[in-house]
Amino acid sequence: MLRPKDRRGILRALGALAAFGFALGIVAFDARAAGGCSSDPAGPPTGWLRLRTTGYRFQAVDLYNVTLNRLGAYQEFDGALSGLARGRLALRVSGRFADDLYLKEKVTDRSRLYVGHLEARPVPHLTARLGRQFVQEGSTGLTLDGLWLTARPDPRWEVRLWGGARAPLSRTFEFGRVADEGAWGARVGCQPYRGVRLAASGAYRERDGRIAARPLGIEGQFTAIPHLPGVRAVGRVEYDLELDTWNRAEALAQWRPGVGLPVVAAQVIDRRQTIDAASYFSRFVDEAKRVRLGRASVRYDYRRGFGAEAEWVGSFVGRRTATRVGGSLLLPYGRVGYSARLGAAGEESRWFGDLAYAVLPWVRLEAGATLLTYAILEDAPESEEHDLTTVYGRARVEPREGVGILLEVQNVTNPDSNHDVRFLAGLDLTAGLGASRFGLQPRCCGQTSGGRQR
Repeated sequence: MLRPKDRRGILRALGALAAFGFALGIVAFDARAAGGCSSDPAGPPTGWLRLRTTGYRFQAVDLYNVTLNRLGAYQEFDGALSGLARGRLALRVSGRFADDLYLKEKVTDRSRLYVGHLEARPVPHLTARLGRQFVQEGSTGLTLDGLWLTARPDPRWEVRLWGGARAPLSRTFEFGRVADEGAWGARVGCQPYRGVRLAASGAYRERDGRIAARPLGIEGQFTAIPHLPGVRAVGRVEYDLELDTWNRAEALAQWRPGVGLPVVAAQVIDRRQTIDAASYFSRFVDEAKRVRLGRASVRYDYRRGFGAEAEWVGSFVGRRTATRVGGSLLLPYGRVGYSARLGAAGEESRWFGDLAYAVLPWVRLEAGATLLTYAILEDAPESEEHDLTTVYGRARVEPREGVGILLEVQNVTNPDSNHDVRFLAGLDLTAGLGASRFGLQPRCCGQTSGGRQR
């Protein structure tokens, strides 16, 4: 039997092989589509691939006050192939390979597979996805290792079904098992009137052979109310049949009276503590206080990048309340603002600002700082107040299309460290080949992406 470490190594190797085959497939399809600089009338397959290599070096102090020089290496990949099998198949992959080069023993697994699924459209108005994918359907939101289906029998109606296993929270290359965490659900949506959408959803989740949740949800979206074209409203309620309680109720409204006028938004959320029926703590769900959140904001964009915004956020859990109020001035090349927090979550006074400017068409410089004074407890004495300062500088360089270089330096000053300086370096490579060409690619008839002449 393979040890867990050996299995992880095999999975990483298979993942690397799949990524390599994915990139090779893009090049192969591009070569076929670009032969003789002619395009297939039926539409050749298209694809894109993005690679990001990042090195993150920093120092850490262990429990014995020994300084450790750490170096993390991250190789992220993100890409897609579409138009396969005469437009009926598509492939989507996103993830990373990572490790800490300081550690001799691979005590942690930092590699991740975020998305990896095959999409098929065998007939019009029917779409199926198989593999790892994020599912956000009404009362359900999770990363699923399984099958997702959507059908539109009528332009005003849509039916979605999904089932499989919940992906591991670590998002490793190991797929979830239905016996451990099974998940199934459905959602039916309709559009009875223009600008009005209604939907109802239900789901069933298990964990370790026990029912974890049976949520039911109803939601509505309104985007075109007569005589008020600037109004947009969204609402949703969710009830859990297993725990016999309301899980969540929320509403969001946005109003813009007209062009050139401020945008006003308000949001309210009432939800219970996140505890499912398979948890030991589910027996205390009736005793747990509900969480109520409120948010209101006003944003005004003036001409040429000038503007202002203000925001209020309130949190209420039983008798414990916390409030944050802030505002900022919007400038053509950045913003500057202030926010304050009061209440049971502690006190905080924060000044912040950031700037960004393109010194050259292919060089962009960015900088920002935050000056923060905080206390963990409400009405804390001055001796319990602490200062936290963060400063960063960043340069984004694109020497040619499809090649991006990121250089960043960060400095943090807090009660535990006077100077915590970190450096970040990254390389981004992007290529879109096939019918739509962009980024890195071989020359064709003296052209580069977008048809520009060299």
